[in-house]
Amino acid sequence: MKLKSVLAPEAISERNAVAEILLCVLFWGVSFAGMKIAVARVEPLLAVWLRIFLGLFLIVPAARYRGESRRPFRDEAVPLLVLAFLGIVFHQNIQFAGMRSAGVANSNWMIAATPAAVAVLGIVFLKERVNAAAVLGLLFAGIGVLLVIGLGTKGFEIFATGGTGDLLIAASAVNWAVFQVMSRKLLRGCSPTFAILWMNIFAFLMQSLAVFVFWPQDFWGLLHVPMRDWCVILFLGCVCSGLCYVLWYDGLSVLTAARVSAFQFLQPAVGVIVAYFFMGERFTPYIYAGGAMILAGVWLINNAKD
Repeated sequence: MKLKSVLAPEAISERNAVAEILLCVLFWGVSFAGMKIAVARVEPLLAVWLRIFLGLFLIVPAARYRGESRRPFRDEAVPLLVLAFLGIVFHQNIQFAGMRSAGVANSNWMIAATPAAVAVLGIVFLKERVNAAAVLGLLFAGIGVLLVIGLGTKGFEIFATGGTGDLLIAASAVNWAVFQVMSRKLLRGCSPTFAILWMNIFAFLMQSLAVFVFWPQDFWGLLHVPMRDWCVILFLGCVCSGLCYVLWYDGLSVLTAARVSAFQFLQPAVGVIVAYFFMGERFTPYIYAGGAMILAGVWLINNAKD
């Protein structure tokens, strides 16, 4: 079933679909820099709450516009609740916590390796078949991630000093892979817009409870957040969560999943540019070698045939 476009109610051209997917990749490539700026002023738990809350301002109207705002049935509610925790609450909390010390470029490269983790989980838990090309791709991607984490910007200092930021981002990539595999099983029959709406509503409720239990005093601290940081938080919530979810599934309504996945190869490049020119990060040659291995590995996995 084709989803209605946020731009036109009946149809979306292929050209517009490509433009929407490219915008998502651009914004998500910048998002790790935004997270790093946000957590310098705001507790990660509260920053996540703000991102989910602000994203709902676009997701709710889009779902209502598309006629996908019904309440979930009883057999849909529990899977949506589980996926909301895994794919939004847990995922974003470990990412925001990780970005306190993780590198922006490293984070983008590690997220780019998610398809490799999805493939591993599919082999282990879904008994999916794999051929030699896919195995070689998994090997390339795995070595690439190790190079990026270990030698990309800090050398083996990350292990010597016990730094956890990059490791948390790597864990978030694995978690996102788990989320994708579980979504295949639990969201059959649900439209993407409906699932996005209720996962974000459930995530907002869970994150609200966590904030009020653990960090209620931080709400007063928001009064002292500079305008620049508020702009970053608005960007993360309204654009990276709200708008990008809508645009991404507009693109998927026209383009094939394989074609859309190819655009994600651009995200690490955006992240590296932002990290170098705007965040002042400097890299060793290993980050490029590791990144190339990740991209080659993911390409082999995506194009492997049984």
